[in-house]
Amino acid sequence: MGFAIAATVLLAPMVLGIAGLNALLAHQALRIEETERRIESLGLEHRELVHEQARLSAPGRIAAWARRNGMRLPDDIRPLHPFGEDQAAPTGEADPEGGGA
Repeated sequence: MGFAIAATVLLAPMVLGIAGLNALLAHQALRIEETERRIESLGLEHRELVHEQARLSAPGRIAAWARRNGMRLPDDIRPLHPFGEDQAAPTGEADPEGGGA
């Protein structure tokens, strides 16, 4: 009789622990599968958005949109270059130091 009680006291918590651990592992497996599906879905969405961004930012598409909306390139394009200590001021500019040459 004592052996049966001792065995029950020792085995019952072990069986419950194993069953609980099994339930936790099954739950984690479901969460992992759900997360993997979500990652796959987000990867597909990312690829679609990258494709759309590339399509929308194409220079030809932007130029066509600008023409349809009455925009045009200027007739005379002059690049502006900042001058610093190592560059001379453009012709006709006053010396930034205030001295004459």
